[in-house]
Amino acid sequence: MPNDGTGAAVGSVSVGELSLLARYGAVSVFNIGVHQLILLLANSFWGWPGGWANAFAASLVVIPAYLLSRHFVWKVQGEHSWRREILPFWIISAAGLVVSTGFAASAQAAFGSGVAVNAASFVGYLIVWVAKFFLIGRIFQ
Repeated sequence: MPNDGTGAAVGSVSVGELSLLARYGAVSVFNIGVHQLILLLANSFWGWPGGWANAFAASLVVIPAYLLSRHFVWKVQGEHSWRREILPFWIISAAGLVVSTGFAASAQAAFGSGVAVNAASFVGYLIVWVAKFFLIGRIFQ
């Protein structure tokens, strides 16, 4: 049975893995909340097209997302590695941006601005979320 080095395990998932997943979830909820708020403002109140509003929101949250993930989720300290941390994180984030922006632009075309654009953006990011967890985990370990 996997464990976190202390021997503590819950079923087939260690306490350390559960803690990591909880931290990842907390950081994701924060990042998604800020992203969704900015997207709502840009699309519904400022009148920006869904795709552009989504890209704008994502560009504002990507640096805090990286720093929170690095320090709070993965507990990495010290120098930042362009090759091992920053570049892979940005590539994965760009994949999320492409998928969510495509979804947001499609929702804008189909339903107009508003909640549909936010929901579509959220679904787009959700598709990338699980893969990102496992890929980023490999990067920061």
